[in-house]
Amino acid sequence: MNTSAKIGGLLAAVMLAASGSAMAAEPVNPYVTSSDGKVVMDPFGLCWRTGFWTPALAEALGYNGAGCQCDKEILSKAACTAPAAAAPAPAPAPAPAPVAVAPTKEKVTLSADTLFDFDKATLKAEGRKTLDDLVSRMAGVDLEVVTSTGYTDRIGKDAYNMKLSQRRADAVKTYLVNKGVNANVITATGKGKADPVVNCPNPSKKGKIKNFKQLIKCLQPNRRAVIEVTGTRVAK
Repeated sequence: MNTSAKIGGLLAAVMLAASGSAMAAEPVNPYVTSSDGKVVMDPFGLCWRTGFWTPALAEALGYNGAGCQCDKEILSKAACTAPAAAAPAPAPAPAPAPVAVAPTKEKVTLSADTLFDFDKATLKAEGRKTLDDLVSRMAGVDLEVVTSTGYTDRIGKDAYNMKLSQRRADAVKTYLVNKGVNANVITATGKGKADPVVNCPNPSKKGKIKNFKQLIKCLQPNRRAVIEVTGTRVAK
């Protein structure tokens, strides 16, 4: 023996009998051990082998067992090399960031008409009520543009009617601004006698319109302002 001392078969037989079923459950130690479980060494520092010692039994004790401590130079390198540490488990992927969903907007178009007395640009009570209702309907709307277009009937000179229709459009704008609507989104335009709602014949004895007063009454729908609102709001 080059590296360790050998003990006889009788001692080996005694150890096998003493170990009994325990040898079936764990690797057999092919080295002589003391009562406290330590490998017995000779005066030269060599481990005492049992009679049944084999390299395979020494390697079976593991890389940190008695075999690699006593006979490392004659055992396989793989048996006496510590196994590589298991790679750490990959870190869990971060939870995806919540995606902000832009609110869906819908186009909104509102309209209203308000009427004026003959040759007047002052809003009537029912006209103010109509505009109040329109302002309520604007709630929650991101306004893009509000147009106020004034009109007159055909009675009178064109130049005068253009100015009168502009005053009517401006009267509506002023009212809406006083109700909190942004003046910068409101445009006011006068169109005179253009785009009549009704066409009434001139007064005649045989016609439906007998006199000027009846003509004025008939043309009432033409004396108006038309308001259109365009904007967007979050769809429900």
